[in-house]
Amino acid sequence: MAQAPPVYAAAELRRRLDALPRFDLTELPTPLLELPNLTRKLGGPRLLMKRDDLTQHGLGGNKNRKFQFEVGAALAQGCDVLLWGGGVMQSNHARQCAAAARRAGLDVVLVLNEGPHGDELQGNRLLLDILGADVRPTGRDGMFGHEADLVATADELRAAGRKPYVIDYGPLTSIGYVECVLEIHEQSQALGADVTHLYVASGGGTQAGLELGNRALGAGYAIRGFSPLIVDGGRTAQQAGMANATAELLGLDLRLRAEDIWNSQAFVGPAYAEATPEGLDAIRLVAETEGIFLEPVYTGKAFAALLDDIRSGDLSEGDTAVFLHTGGTPLIFAYARELGESSQPNG
Repeated sequence: MAQAPPVYAAAELRRRLDALPRFDLTELPTPLLELPNLTRKLGGPRLLMKRDDLTQHGLGGNKNRKFQFEVGAALAQGCDVLLWGGGVMQSNHARQCAAAARRAGLDVVLVLNEGPHGDELQGNRLLLDILGADVRPTGRDGMFGHEADLVATADELRAAGRKPYVIDYGPLTSIGYVECVLEIHEQSQALGADVTHLYVASGGGTQAGLELGNRALGAGYAIRGFSPLIVDGGRTAQQAGMANATAELLGLDLRLRAEDIWNSQAFVGPAYAEATPEGLDAIRLVAETEGIFLEPVYTGKAFAALLDDIRSGDLSEGDTAVFLHTGGTPLIFAYARELGESSQPNG
């Protein structure tokens, strides 16, 4: 008979997290709020929202959790510049990376592909300009193909006498979301909420950290991850690898397999960062009922998936679902045309 995985007390998990170098970018925990108007409008389940759009630095978002640890590591190693590649010009990650670097007194170099609205000085692209980030365009579109450019840029910086901290998809990418699920666990208990499901827009480290934290605490949440992009074979193998690297860093006797993770590409739409009618409708519905803003690339699509599960009966009135708001507010302005074209009442 297989042995049950170990369960760690919240205090022990927090002790292990606090032992790592960290640079302060936000006050934690972020709020866990009831969505009473939306719950009532939809006839259940009980809906709550974890407001990681309210992490404070650089207009907020989920990446501030990981940058606390990555900037902490960069400073501990004596690095003087953050280097990241792999996103697009309207990247939330790039904006939070640049803001975190500036807060820590570091320079920042970003190797970015074009992507939708990439040539418009609006949204995140405008904020990168204001932050004075050194943006190196690859001339490509989409999310991938930057690896050789990133290596060449790192070599160029070192040859110039700089010491770059190259941000990769290692354990520090997901460790902040071990802490986030710990917060959800504690906050939901204080609210008397028996959480059954956790919904998130993620194809990488955010969900990986949630999955690891969920198992470490024995919380038993059904985590529903919705990838913002389509990748052949899906992302769960990579997510399991990230979760396991994070478990190793924290000294947790836990390992995940790809099949342990539920992640769907069903709500991406035509392509990464292209708005969908369902996502735009979800943005308007949440704004009109709760006064909270989602955006078209990540959170709008994931919330559309949550609404679909409610309307199809996959979630019942007896369930309690937490939606993790991962931020991305500046994207609302970059997608003004799409949002304007979608203006129709939610009845």
